[in-house]
Amino acid sequence: MINLDFGFTEEQIILRDSVRRFVREHVPEEYARKCDQEKIAPLEAFDKLAEMGWLGVAIPEQYGGSGLGFVELGIIMEELAYGLLELSVLVYRAAVHGAASLLTYGTEAQREAYLPLIAEGKFKSSMSLTEPNAGSDAAGIQTRAVADGDYFIINGQKIFNSQVDLANRTVLVTRTDPDAPAHKGMSLFFVDPHQPGVTIERLDTLCFRSVGTNRVTYEDVRVHKSDLLGQLNNGWKHLMTNLNKERFSVSVQVTGSAQQALDCATQYAKDRIQFGKPIGSFQAIQHKLADMQIQVHNSRLMVYDLARKLDAGVSCRTEASMTKVYTAEAYHKVADEGMQILGGYSMMPDFPMERHYRDCRIMRIGGGSSEVMRTSIAKDMGF
Repeated sequence: MINLDFGFTEEQIILRDSVRRFVREHVPEEYARKCDQEKIAPLEAFDKLAEMGWLGVAIPEQYGGSGLGFVELGIIMEELAYGLLELSVLVYRAAVHGAASLLTYGTEAQREAYLPLIAEGKFKSSMSLTEPNAGSDAAGIQTRAVADGDYFIINGQKIFNSQVDLANRTVLVTRTDPDAPAHKGMSLFFVDPHQPGVTIERLDTLCFRSVGTNRVTYEDVRVHKSDLLGQLNNGWKHLMTNLNKERFSVSVQVTGSAQQALDCATQYAKDRIQFGKPIGSFQAIQHKLADMQIQVHNSRLMVYDLARKLDAGVSCRTEASMTKVYTAEAYHKVADEGMQILGGYSMMPDFPMERHYRDCRIMRIGGGSSEVMRTSIAKDMGF
């Protein structure tokens, strides 16, 4: 791996090197392969992360965290994704769907109740947004929450809910005012997905086989009004305030995974002998690897530029969309070329490339498809 500091402080470099050592020790390729093939969530590694204190890196000290920022969170997620993308996803959902949501629009009581648990690794979160008839058209959700005294009664169905079966709470997006315009009348609830009336069905998917993806049905689920997350009927605005952080998280994760795919292909090119010499001595292979290196390098530059903007609190919706598009597509290109370099061996789970090839495909869809990102960028350009 080429080591470049990307403007990191000495403390940030120490953190990066510490997480790298953690990955080598606790997330070797054998462990990652086992989690993927046997559909086992990497909970052992997640618990060890908690012991290191890294799950609370971006949580204020008053709630038991380290009070650092998105650069540090990004370093952790990138290095974890180098070992196993889905381990980084577990951290992302706790740190962003959980902690960042609470910090952005949660009540003080909710923050005091949940943030210390997230920092300690005793609390996992997920996001429940997509529905069978509402994907990129997120404002088209139909899951209803109807007020009933001190409670809301929720009915509806969500799909493609990653790790909701592992979560203590999920950020559930509902419609509370069906007569309001599409982007109005939506509300968020912090819901226990294991309470009566909730049915979780695991789906067979091409990728993300470790943490899992689910269909979730809500039938007359009673949720107390204290679990309303943010203001009633203001859910769309709340979602938008957290969107840049979500896109950053996806981008930094795929950058770490792309680096691992590049390293795998590079080592293979040095070891694989054909026509009497390593295939890396052929210019055709060298050019592929050079292009892959450019993709990963540029991804990392964009990711940490975005992280610093998030930490500075400056407007960065365009940058978040551009970074999400570039990094997700870069990961896809790196994995695709990696498959070509490894040839027939790329089809075998003995090498991580086939996992990268599966995982990279969802990243151009999840968290905002590349087409939606480009539409957002064009809108910011005045179109």
